[in-house]
Amino acid sequence: MEIKPENIAKAEQLLLPDGCHFDEERIQFINRLESGDLLAVPGSGKTTALRAKLYCMAKELPMKDGRGILALSHTNVAVDELKKMLQNHCPQLFEYPNFIGTIQEFVDTFLALPYYVQKYRHREEVIDADQYEQVCTNLMNKPSWITTYLSGKLKYGKDYKSIRLGYSVDGRKILRFGIEGNEVVIEPAAKWVNDGNAEEKVAQLTNFLFLMKEKILDYGVLHYDDCYYLAETNIREHSDIIDILRKRFAYVFVDEAQDMKKYQLNIIDKCFNCDSVVLQRIGDPNQAIFDGFSMENTWENRNPFFINNSLRLTHEVASVVNYLVLERGDNGQGSVRFVVNGLRAQEPVIPRYLLLYTQDSIGRLKEKFKEVIRLHHLESIAEAKKYGFHIVGWNSEAKNDVIHRRLEDIFPEYHRCVSNPNANPDTLSEHIQLERHIGNFKESRKTVLDVFVKVVRMSGQRPVDGRLFTANKLLAVVKGKVQTAQQQFKEELLDCTKKLSEGAWGDAYSLIKATTTKWLNDFFQQLPNEKVMAYYGDAFVPLIPVAEVQDADNIAISIGTVHSVKGMTHCATMYVETSYNNKYESEYMIEDKATGRGRNKVRTVTSPFLMQDLQPNSKNAAMAKRMLYVGFSRPTHLLCYASEKRLWKDDVLQMMENVGWKIEIV
Repeated sequence: MEIKPENIAKAEQLLLPDGCHFDEERIQFINRLESGDLLAVPGSGKTTALRAKLYCMAKELPMKDGRGILALSHTNVAVDELKKMLQNHCPQLFEYPNFIGTIQEFVDTFLALPYYVQKYRHREEVIDADQYEQVCTNLMNKPSWITTYLSGKLKYGKDYKSIRLGYSVDGRKILRFGIEGNEVVIEPAAKWVNDGNAEEKVAQLTNFLFLMKEKILDYGVLHYDDCYYLAETNIREHSDIIDILRKRFAYVFVDEAQDMKKYQLNIIDKCFNCDSVVLQRIGDPNQAIFDGFSMENTWENRNPFFINNSLRLTHEVASVVNYLVLERGDNGQGSVRFVVNGLRAQEPVIPRYLLLYTQDSIGRLKEKFKEVIRLHHLESIAEAKKYGFHIVGWNSEAKNDVIHRRLEDIFPEYHRCVSNPNANPDTLSEHIQLERHIGNFKESRKTVLDVFVKVVRMSGQRPVDGRLFTANKLLAVVKGKVQTAQQQFKEELLDCTKKLSEGAWGDAYSLIKATTTKWLNDFFQQLPNEKVMAYYGDAFVPLIPVAEVQDADNIAISIGTVHSVKGMTHCATMYVETSYNNKYESEYMIEDKATGRGRNKVRTVTSPFLMQDLQPNSKNAAMAKRMLYVGFSRPTHLLCYASEKRLWKDDVLQMMENVGWKIEIV
């Protein structure tokens, strides 16, 4: 495989703004074809550089040995964006033997589902967390001394719905709480201990849980976690599967590796961490905030390559982001290796803002943000239209506590919208509004059929085998009808697919709602029940992932959590402090110490806000630092930090001004 300079030049034309070129750091990465990790700062263009590399490699396909390229990311959104960028320019990258998808799709396609079919002699019915939990609840609600005892022991501690199959270190098949949790240990009743039959009773309980898990699997309802158990079992029972995968893929790229869970990285390593495959993982360990509130570093870098220059951040923003780096690494010579440098030129210079509000002025906070935007004439620049203006906070759910506020307390108009790439959409409006439908007939057709499946299941219909309807089983029902009915179904399916692929969400909603209602009557002689009507909703509801309000001044402000904007670029960002465990970020990030006594008493203030290194003294403080790192590194032009005035001492505010913060009272 060779990366040709002329293909890099073509990639620049395709992926970069007019007249822009990849710098030496990024060209080195594009040319690098050996195993190792790319650690890159926010806004460094690491994903764009990966796309350029894939473009250049695709131009050299097929490989002489017939092997392919595997590129994985964490979310469907990231994969869809990659396809949108490259599919028309190098379609060969999306054909066999190559594979572009999420880590979940890779595990399902190559490891879990083939093993499932081999073991259970039928395909899975559904992979869905909500339906899995419903089936689990139904089984546990069947009256018996076992379910009564287990419900009492597990429901309010480690919920029985969280129990997963797994393997111990010594290879035993075990039950664990969560995919990476502790092994399930059931405490015996005191009476059993006194009667001398505790071991027998506990064995019965444990066996019931094993059988329950196997029964749900055999039923065809899988939790996403089950796929990793099935994949692990496949590898344990068929070691040749790894050789098959290594012979298919010569190059493996894992984007946003910091968002992968430990078990996901482990399965990639088992398959591809070897001499015969080039494995490159790309990401920023300091942006690992999706792994709950765990501060364990699940990504131990290997043979790292660094990009320290941020094309997004100005010097003013990068100078504080740099001191929020949690894990700097070592350059091998006693100095830190991970440093954030802001390269975006800005004239005139826009300072960092600290906006201080009181209990009386909290309602004017958003307007103050707009005032600063207008002061620097940002509402009319190109980046404003492209990236927008955003308010972000760590903790969203309202606490209704004026001392310990969260995002919904500060901005009542904000209502959290949980965004999960694997979530089961609650309404038809949510189900259809996905960007990957636009211009994509295959995805649009699949979604229309998925909607029909959902409606049929909600209606309580079952196929003759008594399991659950799938798209294939519904199509089999259609094929059993007369030719005219089959032809009419195909035409109606095509009409819905066309409308959905146009991205006309409102029209697609109306057409799909009417059509699936008709199909339900045509094929099952049934009208929509209450569940189906609730899923349809009264009318189409545009899906807005964050609260966005555009006032008369034509400045739209989006409000969301730090998690929701991770990976995004903003023109301007206002990071608003929120309470976590009854403390705000500034309380975690400002260390105010006094040493000595009397005349010898010395007070020192240390904070990343003052461009000083501060080692967090707790897990909460470490997570606060990481949240600030992610939130502060979004804007191209303006960073505002909003905090309550009572939290700041006058001399600390003077220190903030001395290092370049502009302080405004709201």
